[in-house]
Amino acid sequence: MRERHLRIGRSAATLWAASGIVGWATLVWGQAPKPLPTVAAVLDRYIQATGGAQALLRHKSMTVRSRSQDAATHADVETITYCAGGKLFQKTFLPGKKELIGGYDGKTAWQIDGSGKVSLAHGDVIKTIARDADMYYHLHVMQYFASMEVVDVKEFNGRPCYHLKGINNWGKLNEQFYDKENGLLLGYAFNTAWRGGKGTATATFEDYRDFGGVLVATKTTSRDGDDVSVDVMESVTFDDVDDAVFVLPEAVQQAVAASPS
Repeated sequence: MRERHLRIGRSAATLWAASGIVGWATLVWGQAPKPLPTVAAVLDRYIQATGGAQALLRHKSMTVRSRSQDAATHADVETITYCAGGKLFQKTFLPGKKELIGGYDGKTAWQIDGSGKVSLAHGDVIKTIARDADMYYHLHVMQYFASMEVVDVKEFNGRPCYHLKGINNWGKLNEQFYDKENGLLLGYAFNTAWRGGKGTATATFEDYRDFGGVLVATKTTSRDGDDVSVDVMESVTFDDVDDAVFVLPEAVQQAVAASPS
């Protein structure tokens, strides 16, 4: 019994000594670092920084016109993207007057390449496309994540950022970086190997501009392994999308009918 009391005494003394050291260090080097904000606080600050929830919710559809350039080939292409009601349709104008089109109608994610070949997405890839089709994504990020935490302050694209690490609903790590000073989202870090990509990847967001009361990043630099592409948004318009644009093309309907359930 005596030995047990001695252990308790030593523990108390150790705690007292440690607290004294911490207090002394605080006096010498200044105040202790502020605690990190919560995930909810970081995400809400981004919403406010980009105009507030109501600024986006008043719109029911969105049309985005952009140009992208591949760093290796210098190929420059124009893309038009339509979003509404959790649906997506995208058309890319390729060299030689060819088009690459693709979309998501709430159930089927598909693509038709420049030669007319139809491809259907499967499994967790569909979940990523459904997320990308959500024009209100930033209002409910956590609906797509099983867990997320603010882990530290880390530099991203030359700026100190709150560094968030999350596991999304399909079990993949996704890191997000929000500017510590202004609250804007500066980028993502993730891995694409599971869906046929090259592995370590990032998306960097820059040049925020106001469109209809909503602040939007107009420049996105995507890196997937050694592949680099830059997308520059030229215009964003709201409430101008006809739902008919999301109807599956005949060739896609045939592919769906022939595909195993």
